[in-house]
Amino acid sequence: MRHLVGILVGLVGTAVALLVAGAGMGIAYESMMRMDLDRVPAGSGLLLVGGLLLGAVVLAARLSPGAPLTGAVLLLAGSAWTLFDPQAPFALGRGLGYLLSLQYGMLLAGLLAVAAFIVPRRRAEPGPPRSWAHGPSSGPVVH
Repeated sequence: MRHLVGILVGLVGTAVALLVAGAGMGIAYESMMRMDLDRVPAGSGLLLVGGLLLGAVVLAARLSPGAPLTGAVLLLAGSAWTLFDPQAPFALGRGLGYLLSLQYGMLLAGLLAVAAFIVPRRRAEPGPPRSWAHGPSSGPVVH
């Protein structure tokens, strides 16, 4: 069950992070091209929030490695899509089109894939060893 929840978190979290980062990329890129430097901080802020959301997907690896791996597959598929049809991601938005067509998705997919195996998992609660589960022995062992 936890892996199913992890996959769901990875899918939804990565999609939302991509939408937010794509909006930020669109604002920042267009602002820089038009030399409208007053709008660049807004784009940068959205890119930061998108990165924080991807960081949350990485931290979800403590629940299940399926979360960042699902995000990596989603990003990999989106970036690979642009190799076959470079204009297609622009239908989802100009910023997301820039993000995927410039192959930033491949970079982020690699980071998520590595993070799936590096983030420490939950460990069992510390306590006495299992051999003591029934309490101490009642006395010395006599042979």
